[in-house]
Amino acid sequence: MSTVTELSEILTFRAGPRVREIVQREGRLDPARIRMMVGASGGPKWLVLAHLDRAIMRRWIVGRSEPLDLLASSIGTWRFACYAQADPLKAFDRLEEAYLAYRYKPGDSAADISRDSFAILDHFLGDSGAAEALQGPMRLSVMAVRGRHILNSDHKVPLGAGLMAAAMGNLVSRKSLGLFFERALFADPRSGGHFADWSGMPINHIPLTADNLRQAIMASCSIPLVLDAVGDIAGAPAGLYRDGGIIDYHFDQAFLQNDPEGVVLYPHFYDHVVPGWFDKPLFWRRGRPGNMDNVLLIAPSAKLVASLPYGKIPDRKDFTRLKTDERLAYWRQVLIETRRMADAFECIIERGLLPEMLQPL
Repeated sequence: MSTVTELSEILTFRAGPRVREIVQREGRLDPARIRMMVGASGGPKWLVLAHLDRAIMRRWIVGRSEPLDLLASSIGTWRFACYAQADPLKAFDRLEEAYLAYRYKPGDSAADISRDSFAILDHFLGDSGAAEALQGPMRLSVMAVRGRHILNSDHKVPLGAGLMAAAMGNLVSRKSLGLFFERALFADPRSGGHFADWSGMPINHIPLTADNLRQAIMASCSIPLVLDAVGDIAGAPAGLYRDGGIIDYHFDQAFLQNDPEGVVLYPHFYDHVVPGWFDKPLFWRRGRPGNMDNVLLIAPSAKLVASLPYGKIPDRKDFTRLKTDERLAYWRQVLIETRRMADAFECIIERGLLPEMLQPL
C-alpha cells in the first residue's frame, strides 16, 4: 500500500491557508465546498492532466447538483467545455481522440491551424455540447482578450510590433498590458463572472451563449502569429479576439472573496502560478500569495515529470521539434505514465490522506 511519501512523489497538493484550515479541521475536502475550478493556458501541457481530470470528474463532478464556476483560458477552456457537458467523461474521450489525431504539417499557415483547431473543437463539442454546457450545474467562463490599437490587426508587421511593445511594457508593469489588450470574459449568464476581482485592467463582461460559445473558446486559444484572431463574435463588441493567456496565463486573481468557506480547485501542470503569457521567462513574476488563500492546486510532482520521456511534459514546441510519429509516440507514453496521477488521487481521497498531503501554496 502506498505511503504518503510515495504518493507525494507522484502528485503535489499545494493549498492556501484557508483551504489548509478547512481540510485540517474537517479531515477531508467535502466536494460541496468546491465552488470554482480554474484551468490554465498551456497547449499540449493539458495531456499530463488527462487522467487526473477524469478522476476528479468521477469523484467530485459527475452527479453533482450544486453550481460550480469554471474559469479558464486557452486550452483550459477545451478541458472545461468537456467538464460542462452532460457526459463529461465521454466528451473528454472525444477531446483526447481528436487532439491525438491532429497532424501538423510544416509550413501550415495560421488559417490552416485555425481550421484544424475548429475541427477538434467541433468534434468534442458534438451536436449538443454547446447547449449542454449552459444548462447543467457547471457555469463556464471563457477568458479571451481583445486587441487595442495596433493589436487590433492580423497583419504580421503591426501585430509583431505591437506584441514586442506589449512585452517591453510588461517588463516594467503587468498593468501596462491594459494599453494593448482588454480582457473579454465570456461568462455563463447564471454566473456573470463576478467571482474574482478583475480590477487593474480593462475588461468586457460578455454573456456566454450557445451562439457564441464555439467562437469564444476558439478566441481564447488563438495564439498571436500562430492562429488567426477571431472576429464578429455574437454579442461581443467589434474587434479581434485572441488567446486569453496573454493577460491571464494561469490566473493570478483573488477568487471568491465573499465566500470564506468556498474552495477553488486548480488542477495544474505546475506547482506555481505564472500570471501572464509575457511573464513566462520572468522568474521573479509569480502569483501573489494573497490571491491563493482559498486555492487547492494539484500538480504532477517534479519526480514524476523528470521520469517522463524527454524529462518534461508536452508543450507546443513538440509540433516543430519532433516528427509527427515521434511526437505522438511521446504523447501517448505520457498518457500511459501519468495514469499514476489518477491512481494516486483516488488512493489519497479513498484513504482520507489529503490533510497529510497538503503543502503551502
